[in-house]
Amino acid sequence: MPSNDELNPDDLAREQPLLRDSICLDCCDHRTIVSGRGSVFLLCQSSKTPSHWPKYPRQPLRQCPYWTQSTEPSRAPGST
Repeated sequence: MPSNDELNPDDLAREQPLLRDSICLDCCDHRTIVSGRGSVFLLCQSSKTPSHWPKYPRQPLRQCPYWTQSTEPSRAPGST
């Protein structure tokens, strides 16, 4: 298994039990943040427009009024 340094942030997020089922990972407005201690967070860039929407929504998120399908194909952990 690759080390955390070798995985991209989205692959790290998909390994987290609370994040792997979140619709955020397939949204074009998410950004995966990895802290210096290895914690993984999903930043919602849609939160810039509606100020009431949280920057870091509670996970796993299963419904979202701002969700937009990402144009990049969804990848499961370990796939190439």
